[in-house]
Amino acid sequence: MAKARGADTPIEIDFKQLRHVTPVFLAALTATVHHWEKTGRPVVFSGLEHCQITSYLQRMDFLKRCGIDLPENFARHKPQGRFLPITEVDVRVEDPAREIAECFAPGGDDYEHPNAGFYDFLVYAVTEIGNNIRQHSSGTGFTAVQASPTDGMVRLALADNGVGILRSFQRIEAPWSKNATDAEAILKAMEPRVSCKMGVPNEGVGLTILSSVIGKMKGWLMVASGTGLVTSSGGSAPAPRNFPNEGYYQGTLVALTIGRTAAASFSEHLKTTKFDKGLLPMAKPRATFES
Repeated sequence: MAKARGADTPIEIDFKQLRHVTPVFLAALTATVHHWEKTGRPVVFSGLEHCQITSYLQRMDFLKRCGIDLPENFARHKPQGRFLPITEVDVRVEDPAREIAECFAPGGDDYEHPNAGFYDFLVYAVTEIGNNIRQHSSGTGFTAVQASPTDGMVRLALADNGVGILRSFQRIEAPWSKNATDAEAILKAMEPRVSCKMGVPNEGVGLTILSSVIGKMKGWLMVASGTGLVTSSGGSAPAPRNFPNEGYYQGTLVALTIGRTAAASFSEHLKTTKFDKGLLPMAKPRATFES
């Protein structure tokens, strides 16, 4: 719970009742704390001595990323295949993309390896979202990843503390964006060849392809920005709505859940999606004439 009474009053985040967190929470809160600090707003962490998952927050480097230094009463082990501590996404977005892929799909950089499909999907997803953060947000991005040992699902989230999707479109004066809502801007960003990046090349297909591929693999996707929230699950059409209770997210947050087995066919789904969206030319039939 975060508490604040005025613009100059420190924001207090109380961890006393915290029992469970997801990568979405970790990435979003890390980006938000950095935004508060960047704008000169002091932040106070309280209740960590009574929090049941303080050691987990330390293992995920959440406290470290937020500038909190506590003694660690545990031994760190390699988190291979289980989780990856929070990582900052900067101009070298390919580095965290490969690190995540190697952690959760070891050996997949060999195209004949059983993990190759999952490896390629993770690299693609993190690179596409990370590049959007770097190019459009004017903010700092963070990623967090965790795998479930019981159902084989991997949960990944990337969050930035930038200007948000709608504001990015308004910056380039996209005609439709003047009176648009945040949810409408997210849906627009999922359309082919729509981008908030000026100049050439201007592909505008990253989020389009990613959302479609995740749908084909029956995964779950969430994109949040400003007051808007768009989700898609199991191949369903993206469903827009507003945050409840007048909620608001500074910047953009993208989260997904995907199964290792489903992602094995990523390359085929990627190719099919590009054909479906008109991003690849249809192969011309080859005719053979015999006399």
